This record gives sequence, C-alpha cells and structure tokens, in this order.
Amino acid sequence: MTTVTIEQRQFEELMDRVSSRHHADIMAGRAFSQATTPLGLAIPIYTATALGGGGMPVWNPPNSGINVEFISLNAERASGVTAFGAYGVMVRKLDAIATGQVMTAMAEVDPINAMPFSGLKSKAHSSNAGTNTVSAGVAADFMRSLFASVPIIDTTAVHVSPTKIVFDPDELIIRPGTLAYLAGTKDSVALYALTWMWKETPL
Repeated sequence: MTTVTIEQRQFEELMDRVSSRHHADIMAGRAFSQATTPLGLAIPIYTATALGGGGMPVWNPPNSGINVEFISLNAERASGVTAFGAYGVMVRKLDAIATGQVMTAMAEVDPINAMPFSGLKSKAHSSNAGTNTVSAGVAADFMRSLFASVPIIDTTAVHVSPTKIVFDPDELIIRPGTLAYLAGTKDSVALYALTWMWKETPL
C-alpha cells in the first residue's frame, strides 16, 4: 500500500491549480464540445418552440450514467441586428424525445471530443443545426442569464463584445433526464458563432 505524504498531496493540489483544472477529464476523454457554423445561428427567444441550431440543445438521457458539467460557452455575434436583451440557459426535465414530451424532435449532431480524432463518443445528445422542437418554455425555465446585447453609449447601435463564459466547477450540472439549451429574452435576427464545452463525469 502506497502512503501519500502531506507534502506530496500539497504538491499535486498545486499542480492542479497551475495546470488546467479540467486536464484529468480531458485526458480521460470525458470533455466534449459542440459548435455552430462560424457564420453563426440565431439564438431563439425563451418561449420558442423551434430552437434551430442556435439553441444548441444538450440532453442528458435518464440512463446515461453521467452528469453533464458545463465548462464554458463562447458567443460571438457574426452578423445581423440584435435586440437589446439577455441570453441564458433554459433547463427543463426531459425523460425522452417523443410526442407529448417537452422535446419532440432533435437533429442530433455528434459532439467533438476535446482530443479530436480520438473516436471517443459523448453519452449526451446534442445538436448545432436542423430541426429541434420543444414545447414553449416559460420564464421559470430560464435558469441563468449569461450575457447581454447592450446599446453603445450615445448611439442607437447595438454592440456585443466577444463573450466567453467560464463556469466554475459544479456551477451548472445537467443531471440525467434534463435538457438544457440557449435562449434569449427577446426575438432577434442576429447570428452568433457559438461553442459549448462540457465534461461528462460518472455518477
């Protein structure tokens, strides 16, 4: 039996802080990403029933055996006029994609492992394009605001800076039987280049 000294443990903790806090999960093949076309897609309003690809839905099925833990979201406006408002995450209970459920259709697109070409597959289901249909959401489903489109000072133009949201560990965990997707507080025709990144940790 190997004994770990206090000094060794402190050294390992220091290395964890100095290096990526997700390094072990990435090396274990548990980190994934999903991205839109670089030309961008529209983020739907929170009451929308057609999410398109801009909703970037991620569903953790009831039998997945994992938690989906979001690591980061990149959001850059690619083109189009956006409305003043906020964008955030909708979170809804979903046992199956079927008639009568919160989600009735998902155009699944395989996420990319953080070690590309490794052949490692995600246990979550997600999409970045196509037909993704849900029942209309309500304000209570809008779990967290992430970023906003705001007016430039002294003009009527709208400005959105490149945005990267980094989630602290255990800050946004999508448990089995849960659907998460992006939504806005207003309708907008602006197109955003989006990238979700998450890790999948065993229960």
